[in-house]
Amino acid sequence: MRYARMLFSLIAGLAMLAVVAASSGQPGQLGQPSQQPRTNSVGKVMPPDAAPLSHQVLRVMNMEPRSLDSGIHPYDDEGLVMRPFEMLMWRDEFMQPVPGAAERYERSNEGLTWTFYLRPGARWSDGRPVTAHDFVYTFRRNVDPASANIYANFYYDFKNARAINQGRIEDVSQLGVRALDDLTLVIETEQPTPYLPYIISFPDTFPAPRWAIEKHGRKWTEQGNIVTNSGFKMAEWVSGSHIRFIPDPMYNGPHKPFLEQVVQLFREPAAANILPYENDEVDMEAVDLAELHRIQSHPRLGKEIVRSPSYQSWYFIFRTREPPFDDVRVREAFTRVIDRESICRVILQGAGIPAYSMIPPGFDAYAGPEYESIQGFDPERARTLMAEAGYPRGRGFPTIETWLRAPNPITRRIAEAIQGMLRNHIGVDITFRSADMGSYMSALFDWQIPLGFIAWGADYLDPRNMLDMTWHSRPRGAQRQDWAHPTFDDLVDRAVGESDPARRTEIYREAERILVSDYGGAFVYHPIGYGLRKPWLKGYSRRPDGTVGSLMWTEVYIGDR
Repeated sequence: MRYARMLFSLIAGLAMLAVVAASSGQPGQLGQPSQQPRTNSVGKVMPPDAAPLSHQVLRVMNMEPRSLDSGIHPYDDEGLVMRPFEMLMWRDEFMQPVPGAAERYERSNEGLTWTFYLRPGARWSDGRPVTAHDFVYTFRRNVDPASANIYANFYYDFKNARAINQGRIEDVSQLGVRALDDLTLVIETEQPTPYLPYIISFPDTFPAPRWAIEKHGRKWTEQGNIVTNSGFKMAEWVSGSHIRFIPDPMYNGPHKPFLEQVVQLFREPAAANILPYENDEVDMEAVDLAELHRIQSHPRLGKEIVRSPSYQSWYFIFRTREPPFDDVRVREAFTRVIDRESICRVILQGAGIPAYSMIPPGFDAYAGPEYESIQGFDPERARTLMAEAGYPRGRGFPTIETWLRAPNPITRRIAEAIQGMLRNHIGVDITFRSADMGSYMSALFDWQIPLGFIAWGADYLDPRNMLDMTWHSRPRGAQRQDWAHPTFDDLVDRAVGESDPARRTEIYREAERILVSDYGGAFVYHPIGYGLRKPWLKGYSRRPDGTVGSLMWTEVYIGDR
């Protein structure tokens, strides 16, 4: 890895030597910025404290994606740090929508029609103009049942999207998306959808280049085939080694990057550790909680820790339509033996909040502590319930295979701790089956997992995403689990069209109480994110509570060291 870092530094230095000379004449040395404002290779004025352009290389490390076509293959790019595409709207560090491919938008008085005005002069990386027709093609592709997009329900707010995706309308052109001209896009919704800017700023809503897809099919995101429309474009993809992104001179929007390169080095999930970070081979890294105490006490690393909200929930799902979890008493018993306080204190070392419901902190509708009386630790009640269900002290209860999705050491430790709680308190045994991302998600949507430990992170900060998207009943293949409750479905359906924010929040809380009380899932914890960022990584902000958000790749830069 040291040699890989030296190689990338050499490449970066050679590639940027001419750029530095052309852009600033006499570049400043480290610690000595030049007198004249410097611009980078795409003409963006660099901050005064920025290092020379030859140093504007951000290095990260993660697993290698299968493809970058997350629009209809949402788990293919799992682990990718950056998608080189620009949606109608971007997101800032704290998940709030900001202008992207669309400069502005208007909403009709009744709230059913949204008009987006695209930026003139925008171009794809191959020079073609970015138009409203590209987004029409994209949204139709994303809901077309022929695409087999397991995340198509994300677009069900769009007029006719549900009916098209479920085959009741065969003409995909009936989707409520149309181009008035090359730069004007209209989206019609089924009901007032005040959170639509959150939806169309989600990274998987990026425009897809029809001509590239029709020519290359599933391979359209590979090197030599890919066409993008953001401030970055792909320079190379070396399988088993790295992806390298560079600024795209075709891009004319508000999100031009400071960085001259973003290099994502590949590693297997099982090999994740902070050694490359400690060796200055990467500039940022996630913190495995198994190492948190050591990092916090380290004289240098302890100063480089950052904390961030996760907007995430970890929970167990049950296969509720087959024994033994078709009995709500068994589901509650499993839920009641989980000592969340101990898990958060001992295993997570304070990097988690006990979860008694689906919606995490950071949402207006968060009411987790109110549900502790329903899902909280109560082993005596669990034993009573199991006896009532016909399994006194666990006698006669089958050993349950519990699925873990590409588990890291902390996830496995939590699962093993709960395994011990089940055995000690109600005499039940579970075994574990670890599966890679693809295998796990395929089995999940096919309802083949009897008991699964999984997380859901918010796509956008609205309760619809945490409750409706994950728990509303849908057919096998379109829903993560088989739990269904008609009253819950009715409530989340009503909440979508509710225009009064306070009443809408109240409805979602009513729905969540049903989910919690019927034990659709056993909620365990809401994680708090910990990471490491080098002191020379600049351009991101901190909230008053000290937390940082996700990186905006076009705003960060390498500072003078």
